[in-house]
Amino acid sequence: MKLILSLIASLVLSGSAFAGNENIEKNVNASKSKTITETTVQVQVIGSVMDEVNNESLAGASILIDGVKHYSDLDGNFVVKNLAPGKHQIVVELISYETKSMDINVQKDTKINVGLVQK
Repeated sequence: MKLILSLIASLVLSGSAFAGNENIEKNVNASKSKTITETTVQVQVIGSVMDEVNNESLAGASILIDGVKHYSDLDGNFVVKNLAPGKHQIVVELISYETKSMDINVQKDTKINVGLVQK
């Protein structure tokens, strides 16, 4: 009986020590990623999607930047945050409209207007 209790106690203690090491590693990794994020410059693209012919805003258009899909809101506006400065390709799609692809060079926060034409 003493042997079983001592085995259980040693398992509990070793499990607690292991869990403590995981928490230390998580805290170290979190502080490293926080430092990297704070020192990396991030920019954002703010834009709107409009019908090019009648200048109406287009809700629900998909905006693809760097493989990540975003959507325009009910007023045709969108915001893409946390982009690295540099060249990005934007692809804008909406049902019954021609797909529009454009390259932009973002060095600081940028505002763009995208005009789509019906098919």
